[in-house]
Amino acid sequence: MNATSLIQIIKVGPVQNREYDGRKYDVQECECILLNDDGTPEAVGVLRLSESMRGEKAPQLGTYSAKFSLMPSPKDRKIGAVLTGLTPFVARKAA
Repeated sequence: MNATSLIQIIKVGPVQNREYDGRKYDVQECECILLNDDGTPEAVGVLRLSESMRGEKAPQLGTYSAKFSLMPSPKDRKIGAVLTGLTPFVARKAA
């Protein structure tokens, strides 16, 4: 399942090496503002980056049309949204 939303990335955290119940895994998260269609803030939260977007490939701060997929967490297998793609968002000027 894929979905898109407008987000503003305000902080990208480091890649973290974790272990849970004897299973080792890496995770990287970013703090984001979820924006309404008109650009006003809806909510603030943390998104997990997909493996292909971690480390040197982590996103820059900015506003994006974000693509998500539902994936199980490597920690506890709970399914949640994972950021899988970003397209820079350019606001259209009013006519």
